[in-house]
Amino acid sequence: MFALSLVIGLSLVASGSAAPPPGDGQFGIIADATNAYLSLAPTIPVNVAGTNYMDTQTLMALLDDNGDGTIGPGDNPANDPLVIDVRAADAYTGTNTTGMGAGHIPGAIPITTYTYKDIVKPANLLYIRQQLALHANKTIVLACYSGHTDKMAEMALGAVAEAGYFGTPAPTITALKWGNLGWNSAAEPGVLAEVTSGSKDIYVHTYGIETTPHPLPAPGAYPLINNTTSTEPAEITRVADDLSEYASNPPFIFPGTATGQINDTNIGNYTVVDVRSSADYAAGHITGAVNIPYQQLFAKDPGGNYTNLLSIDTSKPVIVYANGQQESNAAVIGLNALGIRNASAPTKGLRYGLAAWNYNYGMMFQTAEEHNYPIVTGSAPGGLTYSATCAGGKPGLSLGAPHVYWASLSDYSAGLLSVDWTIGNTGNGMAYDIDISSSNNNNGVTPATTLPLTVANVMSPGGSATVTLKYNVPAGVTWFHTAMAGTATDVCGSSYSLP
Repeated sequence: MFALSLVIGLSLVASGSAAPPPGDGQFGIIADATNAYLSLAPTIPVNVAGTNYMDTQTLMALLDDNGDGTIGPGDNPANDPLVIDVRAADAYTGTNTTGMGAGHIPGAIPITTYTYKDIVKPANLLYIRQQLALHANKTIVLACYSGHTDKMAEMALGAVAEAGYFGTPAPTITALKWGNLGWNSAAEPGVLAEVTSGSKDIYVHTYGIETTPHPLPAPGAYPLINNTTSTEPAEITRVADDLSEYASNPPFIFPGTATGQINDTNIGNYTVVDVRSSADYAAGHITGAVNIPYQQLFAKDPGGNYTNLLSIDTSKPVIVYANGQQESNAAVIGLNALGIRNASAPTKGLRYGLAAWNYNYGMMFQTAEEHNYPIVTGSAPGGLTYSATCAGGKPGLSLGAPHVYWASLSDYSAGLLSVDWTIGNTGNGMAYDIDISSSNNNNGVTPATTLPLTVANVMSPGGSATVTLKYNVPAGVTWFHTAMAGTATDVCGSSYSLP
């Protein structure tokens, strides 16, 4: 807890608060964090060059150290990653009645609010920090139904991590290829039917493919991003990706002839971006598609500009695709977070990728990738117990000199005083969930602002944030004494006594 005790004298000078930072500055922060995540050299086994996801066999080997086919006593949890299940709660518990989830990977924790869309909500980030602290292997593996929406969660969480949210070094963040479908296909009968010529007949189309290259148009203007007044890169990135998770819902568009689907007769109504390699693009791509390889999408050109991003034509709805849907789903989050979208429609991915557009191309789910690895039901993670200790620097909060003013003549007439408080982190560790919990005053002065008041969700060492509290000041009062108190947590979710 921090505390400050001082005397505030009142004057009759009206003053406005400082303007928020320019909105266009947030574009570069978000793009840099996204590109930093995509540019990481994969540190885990991958199935496709340049694609950072873990296969189910690798995860099983990490969890089942003694190779007996079970996960529990006899296995060593020291090298286990933190597995996060981003499906709906009834899929995790095994109570779903539609075939969409019959349990979860032993040891996997659930998202505490909704699904993948809430991955970077503050409550979930606090939960992830606390759980990550128990794992000596600082790797996070996200798992959804079929390995698609977990890539959206991966992009959001990965960008936030690279922006500094978890401190330095950032944890390794990846997603499980084919998700719970690949882990135990019997646990996902509804999804299995969808991707193996079942009720929706996904891999049956042979829509047009061409080899003619299409150049990118001239770059347009930078979108104006102004989602938050925070100057913290991690918070700017978190807010943008959180908004994108919801703006992208649903994150995909199906190929087909039904209403709202795309096919080779209406594809010209869309801007189509192929995020595969240049070699894959040259071998065959959707008619009219332009090519920006996945890991070049958010990069700067030699002149320091985001030419690739700004060259995407947003005058039409934007569709992104890859061989499967994994890379395109990740791109969808980054593009919508940056405002690279049509004014009337969010950017979406092609459901199940190029293989669903034309089954002679792309990557489709194979029966050889089905496994029968163990699952557990219920609301508890099950499996092993993790007991590693948390390490990280401690935050230290301080309050700067207040800025006291009457914000307007009407506030002055009503006795409504404004005070800008600047809170800084003077410690050597990240500070989270910072708030002002109370303000005790004399001379009849009371807070008009509802407390507790959130100051910031994250504050790096040396960082600061300014918040405005308003006070009801009785007529005739010319000074008052105030005692402020506030709280914060560290990277592990522990509270400290802060000066």
